[in-house]
Amino acid sequence: MNSTRAFLEAVYRLYEHSQFSMAGAVAFSFLVSLFPFCILLGALSGILGGAELAKTAIDHLFQVLPGDVAKALVPQVEAIMSNSRIDLLTIGGAITLFFATSAIETLRAALNFAYRVKETRNYFVCLGLSMLHVCVTAVVLLVMTWTILVAPNLATLIKSQLLIDFLNSSWVQSGALYAIAGVIVALQLFAIHLWLAAGRRRIVDVWPGIALTVLLWMALGTAYSFYLGYSNYTRFYAGLSQLMIALIFFQLTAVTIILGAELNRGIMALKGLRNGNGLTVEDPMPGDSATA
Repeated sequence: MNSTRAFLEAVYRLYEHSQFSMAGAVAFSFLVSLFPFCILLGALSGILGGAELAKTAIDHLFQVLPGDVAKALVPQVEAIMSNSRIDLLTIGGAITLFFATSAIETLRAALNFAYRVKETRNYFVCLGLSMLHVCVTAVVLLVMTWTILVAPNLATLIKSQLLIDFLNSSWVQSGALYAIAGVIVALQLFAIHLWLAAGRRRIVDVWPGIALTVLLWMALGTAYSFYLGYSNYTRFYAGLSQLMIALIFFQLTAVTIILGAELNRGIMALKGLRNGNGLTVEDPMPGDSATA
C-alpha cells in the first residue's frame, strides 16, 4: 500500500512541479552531448583498440534503442566520427569533453529538484565529477565491446570448435549485446542517483526508483516503436521528423529517470513518517542540503 501511494504521489509531483518540461531540457542536452561523446569515444578507442572498436561499440549501443530512433541517429553519428579527430590532451579534447557533460549537468539539476536538495559542492568539483562520469562510461563501453570481439578469437586459440560455435551463435551475440546495455544502464543509474545528485543516499534508498526507470524505459521503448510503425511524423515535422523522433524518445527516457527519483524521495519520506520524524515529501532528508 505504501509503495502504491509513493508511486501515485511521484506521478502527481512529476506533473505538479513541471518536471515534464525539465525532462525536455534533459532530452535536448542529451542530444547536444551525444555527438561530442561519440567523438570522445573515437579518441579513446585509438588508445584501447582502434577506430573500428568505437564504431562497433556505437553499433551495439544503438541496437538496443527503438529502430526508428537508431535509424535517425546512426548515420549522423558515423558521419561525425569519420570526419572528426581529436587528441585527448589538447584544448580541442577538453572542449569536446566539456560539451559531452552537458546532459550530465542538466540531469543533475533535474535530480536535485526531484530529491528536494540544493547543490553545495563547488561548480568545478561537480564539473569534474561529470567529466569523470562521461569518461568512465566511454571506457566501460569500449572494454565490454572489446571483450565480445576478442572472446571468439580466444576460443580459436583454445581450438575448441564447440566453444567457437557457442560464442558465435546469434542468441549468445544478442544476449551479450543486451548484457552490455543492461550493465551500462544499471551502472549509470546507480551513479547518478548516488553520486551525481546532491545529498547522501544509500543503495537501498535508490533501487526502487532505478527498477521503476528500467521497467518503464523498456515498456515505453516498445510502445514507442509500435506507435512509430503507425504514425507519420513527417506530417508534423517535415524534414525534422527523424530528429524529433530521437528527441521525443530521449524526453521519455528523462521522464522515467526523474520519476524514479521522485519515487525514491516519496518512499524515503514515508519511511521517515513511519519512524516518527515528521518529514513530508517536500522536506529534505536528514543529511541532505535543504532546497532554497
